[in-house]
Amino acid sequence: MAESDWLVVMTKPRMETAAKVHLERQGFVVYLPTWINLKRRSNGWQKVKSAMFPRYLFAKPLNEEQSISPIRSTRGVSQLVRFGAEPAKAANGLIREIRRLEDLSNAGGYQREPFKPGDEVCVMAGPFKGVSAEVLSSDQQRVILLIQVLGKTQQLEFEARICQVR
Repeated sequence: MAESDWLVVMTKPRMETAAKVHLERQGFVVYLPTWINLKRRSNGWQKVKSAMFPRYLFAKPLNEEQSISPIRSTRGVSQLVRFGAEPAKAANGLIREIRRLEDLSNAGGYQREPFKPGDEVCVMAGPFKGVSAEVLSSDQQRVILLIQVLGKTQQLEFEARICQVR
């Protein structure tokens, strides 16, 4: 295996960190990309560090002689991702780009706050482009807007990324 190759490891659900720790104890170089998300909790929105690719991490042996077979029986690991008999590999350039995106994402500390009920927003794309509406509710992925359609107020759901506060 070339020095730049990273193995793609699938973990058990919510066991990325445990798998990382146990693989490192076995002498593997491990990379678990993370970013900070906003999660709704009972007391409001909180910043939570989570895996960029849930259930996946990258690992490589410290040297050419190290066997990769212990990976599949490591605590927290579900399987080594394979294409047929060959382990899936991620080039070092891809890992560098993921690290760059991770750094950019985490530099701001968190993703933008979700829209608040009552905010006036403008739809920036799609068939409702340019339409102003009031936010009824939202999370980071979607927003429900109150829009006047044919003289009636309708609740329509949009992707949050295509809406902008006025």
